[in-house]
Amino acid sequence: MPNNPAASPTVSSTVGLKNMVIAELTTDTEETLTYGDLQLVAGAIEASVEPQNADPDVQYADDVEFDVLYPDPELTFKTKMADIPLTIQEKVFGNKIDDNGVLIRSASDTPPYYAVGFMSEKSNHKFRYVWLFKVRAKPVTENYSTKEGTKVTRQTGEIEWTAIKRTHDGQYQAVADEGENGFTAEKAATFLQAVYEPSFTPAP
Repeated sequence: MPNNPAASPTVSSTVGLKNMVIAELTTDTEETLTYGDLQLVAGAIEASVEPQNADPDVQYADDVEFDVLYPDPELTFKTKMADIPLTIQEKVFGNKIDDNGVLIRSASDTPPYYAVGFMSEKSNHKFRYVWLFKVRAKPVTENYSTKEGTKVTRQTGEIEWTAIKRTHDGQYQAVADEGENGFTAEKAATFLQAVYEPSFTPAP
């Protein structure tokens, strides 16, 4: 007789987004990995993560699938914000704020790499936690709209990031569900206080 299937993991949809943090990736080599201090980014409305090159390169031989090569992961990560303060723009886009408090964008500006973390409430009132380890921002999308009498249209900002693997270890994302797989509430409480460092027990 066939074996019974394993019990299904608990299913609970995500319903929220908050506590977005960033930390600059200061060193990423095969030997060394370091991040700067955490910076809280308030006003997150929406975050989406979309793979850009998920299709494998399939080689056929002897009339069958013979070998498969998977490309390095590259993701598009979009964050919609209630507002993007100029101090945050200075950090993530590599701009400069001058002595008068004016943000100046220059052709030579180079956005640095960052880690981005956030948490999303689930319908069971627990949270999903996410870190993207190495992302770089594209130029900001800005929206401005006139008032139409008593009708006011909110203008939100959107940052699109490209997420890639780290040189140091090839890792690019960490995701955890509170209360699942040994990820306790105690571990969740500190998950966004520093860029997550994975821990694996060596195979015997």
